[in-house]
Amino acid sequence: MGSSSLLLIIGSTIVGGLLLLMLFRYNAVVVEKNHRYNTQSILEKNMFELNKLISDDFSKIGYCMDKSKSDIIKDPIVEATDSTLAFKTDVPVNKNNPFGDGNVDIVKYYLGDYVTETLNSRDKYLYRKVNSNVPLELNYGVTKLHFTYLNNKGDTLFTPISNLEDIKIVEYNITIEDIYGYNYKYSIDNSERLEGELYFSSLSKTKKISIKNLKNR
Repeated sequence: MGSSSLLLIIGSTIVGGLLLLMLFRYNAVVVEKNHRYNTQSILEKNMFELNKLISDDFSKIGYCMDKSKSDIIKDPIVEATDSTLAFKTDVPVNKNNPFGDGNVDIVKYYLGDYVTETLNSRDKYLYRKVNSNVPLELNYGVTKLHFTYLNNKGDTLFTPISNLEDIKIVEYNITIEDIYGYNYKYSIDNSERLEGELYFSSLSKTKKISIKNLKNR
C-alpha cells in the first residue's frame, strides 16, 4: 500500500471522526432546544392555569351570592401575611353553579413544605384550603409566593397589618420552575457535554387585583 493511500485513509478517518463529533454535538443541541421548548410550554401552561385560579378567587374576596350575609361584608379578609392569605367568599359548588350557594366560605392560600419527590430542591407545595376541608395541593413547581397589600390610595400596607379592613388591593408575585431540570453544560470548546449541576427553567408572574367588593367600604 502506497503512502498516498495511507494518507487518504488517515485523512478519511479524521474527517469521518470530525463529522461524527459534529453529529453528536448537533444531536445534543437539538435535544437541549426541544427540552427547553417543551419545558417553557409546560411552564406557561401551568402559570396560566395557576394564575387564572388565583385571580378568580381573589376577585371574589368579600363576595357572597346572599347579600344579607353582613359578616362577610364587615370583615372579608381573615389573615394577611407576606406568604399567606385567607379570606371570606362564596365558593362555587360546581361548574354549573359558578356563583356560589349563598353560604360564606373561607379560602386560604399558603405554601407548605418542600416537595421531595422532584429533582428540584426549591419547589414547594402550594395549598388552597376551603373551610376545614383537606387542603388541595396545587403542585405546579412553585418556588415563590409573596403577597403585598395596598390601601385605597395605593399605599403599601406593611405586615403585620393592624387593620385588615384597610386592604383594598392584593398583589401577588409567584414563581414556578420545572421540576426535573436539564444538564446542558459543555466543555470550553463546546465539543463535549460534561456532567454538571441541573439547570431549571423558571417563570414569574406579578399581578395586582383591585378587590371590587371592597371598593366602597
